[in-house]
Amino acid sequence: MASVSSHVVLLSVAVLLGGCSYERTIRYQLEAPAQSRVLEATGYAVVASQPGVSYEDKLLLAMAASRQDAYRRLAEQLYGKKLSASSSADQAVLTGDKVQSQVQGVIKGAELVTEAVEGNFYVTRLKLDTANLLTLPQAELTPVSSRLKWWY
Repeated sequence: MASVSSHVVLLSVAVLLGGCSYERTIRYQLEAPAQSRVLEATGYAVVASQPGVSYEDKLLLAMAASRQDAYRRLAEQLYGKKLSASSSADQAVLTGDKVQSQVQGVIKGAELVTEAVEGNFYVTRLKLDTANLLTLPQAELTPVSSRLKWWY
C-alpha cells in the first residue's frame, strides 16, 4: 500500500511540474536593408592551358573554369573567405609556411554580364543585385508576431 501511495505522489508531482512549463512562439520576417548592394565579379581562365585535343575542347573547358571562378569570387564577396595559416620555424629560420582558403555559399540570381575571349583568357563577368536575394546577409530579424499557447 505504501508503494502505491508513493507512486501516486510521484505521478501527481510530475503532473504538477509539467503544468508549469511555458511555451512561446515568435515569428521573424527578413527585412531588406534600405539600400541594396550590387556585387560584381570577373572570372578568368587561360584557354591554351586547358586539357583537350582541339581548340574547341579547350575553349569549352575554359568557359566552365571562368564561370566557376566568377561564381567563387561572388561567394567571397557575399559570405567571406575562411583562411587557415600555419608557419614553422627551426632555430629562428622559417622552414615552412602554409596558407589554405575556403569559400562556401549558395549563389542565386546572378546575372551574366559578358562572356568573351580576351587575348589568351576566357573572361566571364557576373553581377548580383542583393535586393533580389531571398535571404540577405545584412537583413535584420524583427518579430512579426508573438503568440502564446492557448493554455497559458
